[in-house]
Amino acid sequence: MRPTTIPSLLGVIALALMPAAPASAATTPVIHFSSDWNTTVEGVVAANAPVLVEYDPARLPNCRAQYAGGDAWSIGVEFRIDGGAVQRRPVTQLDANRRQVPVPASLPLGADARELELWFVSGDRAGCREYDSRYGANYRFAVAQ
Repeated sequence: MRPTTIPSLLGVIALALMPAAPASAATTPVIHFSSDWNTTVEGVVAANAPVLVEYDPARLPNCRAQYAGGDAWSIGVEFRIDGGAVQRRPVTQLDANRRQVPVPASLPLGADARELELWFVSGDRAGCREYDSRYGANYRFAVAQ
C-alpha cells in the first residue's frame, strides 16, 4: 500500500462524517453598483431575507467637502419596499483617518415584499446634494417570493 492511500482514505472518511450545511444556509444576495455605471445582482433577491448593497462612491464624485483635515461628506442609499415609507442606510463611513470608505448596506425585506426601489444621495457639510437615481426613475428590483 502506498503512503498516499492512507491520507486520502482519511480525508474521504472525514468528509463523510462532516455534517452537511443546512438547506437554509444560502448566501445573502448582493447588488453591486460599480464606478463604470454597471449594476449587477449576485444571488436572488428574496422576500423575508436581507439584501446587501455595495456602492462605489466614484459614481457621485461632486459633493466632497473637507473639514479640519477630514471628509465632511457621506453617501447613503434611500429605499422603499412596495412603495412604502422611505428608509435610509449609509454606504460610506469614516475610517480611522477620517476618510469616507465604502461599506455594504444591509436592507431588510419583509415576507410580503414584491419590489425593492432604491436610489443614492450624496451630501456634504457645505450643503451640496447629488443623486444617483437612474435620472429620477430609481433602481427597481423584483423580489422573489
